[in-house]
Amino acid sequence: MSNTHFNVVIIGTGPGGYVSAIRAAQLGLKVAVVEKDELGGTCLNWGCIPTKSWVVTAHLYEQIKRAKEYGIIVEQPKIDWTALVERKNKIVKQLTGGVKTLLTGRQVEIFKGTAKLTSANKVAIALSAGGSTEITTDNIILATGAYAWMPPGFDLDGERVIGSKEALDLKSQPKRIAILGGGVVGSEFACFFAAIGTQVTLIEMLPRLVMAEDEEVSQLLEREMKKQKIALHLGSKVEERKDNADGSITLTIKKGDAVTTVEVDSVLVATGRRPYSEGLGLNTVGLGVEGRGKIVVNDHLQTTVKNIYAIGDVTDIKQLAHFASAQGKAAAEIIAGHHAQTNWRSVPAATFTSPEIASVGMTETEARTEGRELKIGRFPFRAHGRNIADGETTGFVKLIGDAKTDQILGAHIIGPKASELIHECALAIGADLNIADLAQAIHAHPTMMEVIGEAAEDADALAIHLLRTEAKAATR
Repeated sequence: MSNTHFNVVIIGTGPGGYVSAIRAAQLGLKVAVVEKDELGGTCLNWGCIPTKSWVVTAHLYEQIKRAKEYGIIVEQPKIDWTALVERKNKIVKQLTGGVKTLLTGRQVEIFKGTAKLTSANKVAIALSAGGSTEITTDNIILATGAYAWMPPGFDLDGERVIGSKEALDLKSQPKRIAILGGGVVGSEFACFFAAIGTQVTLIEMLPRLVMAEDEEVSQLLEREMKKQKIALHLGSKVEERKDNADGSITLTIKKGDAVTTVEVDSVLVATGRRPYSEGLGLNTVGLGVEGRGKIVVNDHLQTTVKNIYAIGDVTDIKQLAHFASAQGKAAAEIIAGHHAQTNWRSVPAATFTSPEIASVGMTETEARTEGRELKIGRFPFRAHGRNIADGETTGFVKLIGDAKTDQILGAHIIGPKASELIHECALAIGADLNIADLAQAIHAHPTMMEVIGEAAEDADALAIHLLRTEAKAATR
């Protein structure tokens, strides 16, 4: 048993865990982290970062194919799959190495192994290098994240049936792939594979893609994915799977009474993620879980055991890396006795499909369900000079405001750089600004950000570069 005592021990080093460790150390606490896999967690190793390196490749590949439109003559581009994977691995290695440097530079002690709570103040660690140790602590932060849920009949084998993690290490580009799930992960992979020439079939049980987004955004994404020749089966489920002698897989897809079959080389399962709370010894300390394993926390991120906190995907409030980081900072600040920001109503989300999607606040449906009278401003990228010059005109901005108070309730963007454009809206919602405040802000010209101001003006039928009839058609 280790004689070392810590002020806080953090289990998991994803974007919630390592960020909370650094913040706690910055505030003068003695900190340890326990990680059973790789520093950086899913986000840095198998999620946000490596997939974005592929998204960049896909977008550049598409632009090169359109080079003639920009006055450039080039040969037909080709995908080098080996180089694509190697570049991803290099980026991941650089960033995970950076996390280690940041932790050790703040004197955070790193334990590689599997943690289990033996009391509210003790953590037993089965060390990856062999043996075990037990450490004591004043506080514990659970930052164990979530795992990919696999439906019955689709156990991973690394080649024919894969998850998002395995997809990033495929030895070669699949010619035909079926993707189960039309949420964020499934839609992102569908757009990526379609862009580089893989024949893609996407199967989603729900009636539309990315159900958490505004309905108009989902509708446009569906149209764009069809243009990308992605075969969409919405409101459908896989009725049967047959493994063929040549290594291919035949899927029988059912929608109502209609039955379709498709033959593919690989199946990528992206049917959602569930909180990773098993095996942590939670019962030992009297800490229960709800639903599919989520740990419930109060406004101070405390569990039912006051000195044990939980952050990130294991709380299943919002499964977003940056939200986990925000929670991680807050938990560390609360433990250190400082005031912490725990108002989560202006958390932006970004989906790296083609085109990109970003949102913050309420959807139109959510706002109307609350019985609010709304004012809505829209602005299509096709009416914006900078987008026309860039050759990127698909999509729109949609701002939702309260008609009585003018308060901004939500913002929804689908189109180029949506993930960057959303932050002005997130700041506005967090600061309780009105739509008029966005309209009156002077945006530099010619920049992408001008579309935010134009959409805000359109909420009062005052957009300069748009006829009102065009605004109503912006999402079509």
